Amino acid sequence: MKTTVFPVVCFSLLMGLMLNLPLRAKQRGVLLAAAATDGAPNGDAAPQNQADAETYTGKIISMNGQYFVLRDDANQTWYHLDDQAKARAFFGKNVSVKGVLDGRTDVIHVRSIEEQ
Repeated sequence: MKTTVFPVVCFSLLMGLMLNLPLRAKQRGVLLAAAATDGAPNGDAAPQNQADAETYTGKIISMNGQYFVLRDDANQTWYHLDDQAKARAFFGKNVSVKGVLDGRTDVIHVRSIEEQ
């Protein structure tokens, strides 16, 4: 029993670290600019309009079969997705995700997902 618990714990810790990969330099710059112009008094993000949406490409994967993320191998980045129902429908597929990235939480607020 002890020999099976240790690898599972190590795998879980490793996956947790991988999900927190740093943002690309461009995104960090966007985050800093957004933080400087965010006038919301309670720290909430300013409302996003349709023009702010960007397209992110990669593969929808899951570590536990319940939580789905976008893995962008080209930029070595993983993105959390706020619409898990849409993401689940594209599990294991290469996709384009249109949405707004919240750099503070590394979550894409999904507008649409399309298979490539």
